[in-house]
Amino acid sequence: KKVLYFTPAIFGLMFYSLLAVFSGFGTIHPAVWICISMLFVSAFLLAQKKWFGCIPGILVGILLICMSFQSTGQVIDIERPLGIALIVFYIFCGYDSGKR
Repeated sequence: KKVLYFTPAIFGLMFYSLLAVFSGFGTIHPAVWICISMLFVSAFLLAQKKWFGCIPGILVGILLICMSFQSTGQVIDIERPLGIALIVFYIFCGYDSGKR
């Protein structure tokens, strides 16, 4: 069950690492690495049964929603649904972690 907490961080790390390999590390904004680090911090805290570990993950979700209001010329706007999914995921994880 603790592995579930690490899922968003691992997927984010894998996605952006592959993107960096193929397009260069300079093409990825440093804030991305900070957000992925926040997801790992969240996962470590939740795995230690600290309910407040959900806060960094929720903050990343809020950031993604805020980013969705900026026009970047992307064909598909994925930030808003991904942000909502992260917020719901981390609320559930915080509740689950605090319940134990």
